[in-house]
Amino acid sequence: MELKDILAISGRPGLWKVINTTRKAIVVESLDDDSRIAIPATQRVSRLGEISIFTYEDDIPLGDVFNLIHKKANGGAAPHAKEPHETLRSFVTDALPNLDQDRVYHSDLKKLCTWYNAMLALGVLPIADTDTKVDADAVAKDEVEVAKDEVEVAKDEAKNS
Repeated sequence: MELKDILAISGRPGLWKVINTTRKAIVVESLDDDSRIAIPATQRVSRLGEISIFTYEDDIPLGDVFNLIHKKANGGAAPHAKEPHETLRSFVTDALPNLDQDRVYHSDLKKLCTWYNAMLALGVLPIADTDTKVDADAVAKDEVEVAKDEVEVAKDEAKNS
């Protein structure tokens, strides 16, 4: 399961998995109880793969934040969303030291911890780094191209000798 297939739906608790999309609706399944519903196209939904967290430098994708929290918690759970604000902020700041303290609100921290704990319960943490896979594929393609070029140069040198 990838983050791009998991939704947070405005006005509905929990996380949802995309089953199918139609012109007028998205069919989703609850990750909590496997119930299925159709969400109208006008409903506000957020794909977890498109969410990022504000830092003082660049925004960090949610998958990377989940991995940082997973490492900080040694594979354990994050604090419950009902913990005091200071506890949540301290926990997330320990995992992500350059967290933008002014632009990340308490409600954001509550959602982050709730979503992290839900993903942990599903057993999908840590999130596989897709950027690394893309980079490895690009490097492999470059190495093949370099090898082809070297063969062509060797052929040309053999003809000229």
